[in-house]
Amino acid sequence: MKKLSTNNLEMLIKSDQQDMDRCERIGNTDGENNIPNQTSKNMSKFEVTEISKISKALNKVLAEKEKIESTLLDEKTKMLRKLDIQIPKSQDENNIISQNELDQIEKLAGQTSAKHAEVSEKLNYAEQSLRGIRMSVNNRPLSIQLAGVYIPFMFLLAFAEVWVNSKAFELFFESSPLISLFLASAVGAMLVFFAHISGTTIKRAQSKEIVVDKPKMYVPMIVLNLLVIIFIYFLAKMRQAFVSIQEQSGQGFNPDDFEKLLKDPNLNNLNIDAEQTSAIINLVSTNLGEAGLFLLLVNLLVYICGFIAAFIRHDTHPDYEYAQKQYDKHRSSLSKIIKVFDEKVATIDKRKSDIHTNIRKERDLADERMYQIDNEISDINFKLSQLQQDAHDVARSRINSYRQGNRNKRNKPEPIYFNQNVNLG
Repeated sequence: MKKLSTNNLEMLIKSDQQDMDRCERIGNTDGENNIPNQTSKNMSKFEVTEISKISKALNKVLAEKEKIESTLLDEKTKMLRKLDIQIPKSQDENNIISQNELDQIEKLAGQTSAKHAEVSEKLNYAEQSLRGIRMSVNNRPLSIQLAGVYIPFMFLLAFAEVWVNSKAFELFFESSPLISLFLASAVGAMLVFFAHISGTTIKRAQSKEIVVDKPKMYVPMIVLNLLVIIFIYFLAKMRQAFVSIQEQSGQGFNPDDFEKLLKDPNLNNLNIDAEQTSAIINLVSTNLGEAGLFLLLVNLLVYICGFIAAFIRHDTHPDYEYAQKQYDKHRSSLSKIIKVFDEKVATIDKRKSDIHTNIRKERDLADERMYQIDNEISDINFKLSQLQQDAHDVARSRINSYRQGNRNKRNKPEPIYFNQNVNLG
């Protein structure tokens, strides 16, 4: 707020008894000289000077007041324009922008979007499938265990089979250990896969909720497991034959040692011709010793572990777990879509709310400034009114003191205008 410069005027209209005495003394002096004369219609020099000084100072303050008031009124006009035009326009623009963004998000990820409709349709289908399966199993919960560790556990079993069986294949590929490792890896994967198939099939054959053709499930599994046992047995024989040959090779071959090898009870009826030893004949004719029996037991243990893990991992209903996973998958997808949609809507709403908050603050500041402007103008007018009144009162008092002193000392009649009221103009 810019204040009026009233110091000069206030000093001019500051009056006390000494000031009145001063004016009276000047009046006495002029009265002794009968100044102004009886016929004078114009004020005396003193009166003109006093009125002129106060009038000039007052007019200067009035001019400054007009300038300040004009500036304040211009600012008030700007505030009114802001309140009536700019702020409502900003609100409307913000509402339009926010609504357009909401419409766009609704189109892309809302309930009416193609993505939302697609996932909802899949979820409804999965829910219907799951509900049908649950009704068929009397609404019992999904019965599975080791779901989180099943695959790592089966990989671990297959890895163990590599080191267990690699030495068995060295009966044929002693000079190529990489081939032995590759074959052992393949055998490990095959045995674990068969254990998985057997355990899963036998578990689902236990179902009491759906019709199961048990002979069609048990017979292939019996045949498969017999083949697995035979295969494991021959792996053990291969390991035993390799160990026996290694033991004899460590002692060196000579005619006498060769005869002993033929009579070795662990290599019963082993036929070796003069040119080459037949590994297959050695395999068939070898009896299991400690090494072969150990390999047989380890392979059986690994296979049984895989079988039991597959048995307790799966549910008796073949489609229950898949239906549950599909339902959980699509429900999770829909939840993510809804969450993303809600987050984007919340972001837009927050931005809209923040802008509206700022607009409200601007409106409040504009209202407050309007109130301040009105108060400032009112204060200026009130103060100026007081100064005007004081200036008129002081001017009248000084002129009246002057005229009274003048009357007291005159020896001629006073001028007619002495009876008129003093006016600053």
